Amino acid sequence: MPITVPVADICDAHRGRVRVLDADWRAFTTVAKFAGPARLVALHAADRVLSDMLKEPGDGAVALATVTGRNAVFGDGMATNAEANGWAGVVIEGAVCDVALIRPRQVGVRALRSHPMFERAGPEGDEVAEMSVAGVWVRKGDWIIADEDGVIAVDADLAANLRAP
Repeated sequence: MPITVPVADICDAHRGRVRVLDADWRAFTTVAKFAGPARLVALHAADRVLSDMLKEPGDGAVALATVTGRNAVFGDGMATNAEANGWAGVVIEGAVCDVALIRPRQVGVRALRSHPMFERAGPEGDEVAEMSVAGVWVRKGDWIIADEDGVIAVDADLAANLRAP
């Protein structure tokens, strides 16, 4: 069962258990609401780890990536793979490109900005068990919930309660 409770209501009802990813997230598709267990990627420059991850079955997960560089690390090819492979969403603490091509994809995509230069070189990142994103710590298996009000992380137990009928 999906999470249909608005992010603002979750924050009000569970103030001590919600971690707000406090950034000026931009939505790059029309999928405004999405939620799923987090898969975490720390990128240094190149996008290969994220790209490979999105080629795998997502099973409703949300790929959450941090980026140390300025160039884009996510584009239309990855959005296409995320959509085709059942990812609920992708949240990038960094930049995307191919904005016009990403827009019609039926997968949630949030990022801080767009940048016309795609990063293809440099040290690869890693899939990690925990990382800091937009000022809060997120662990693999925490749930990422996004809607028009913002992006939050909650533990798996709270997510299960939010999905209960």
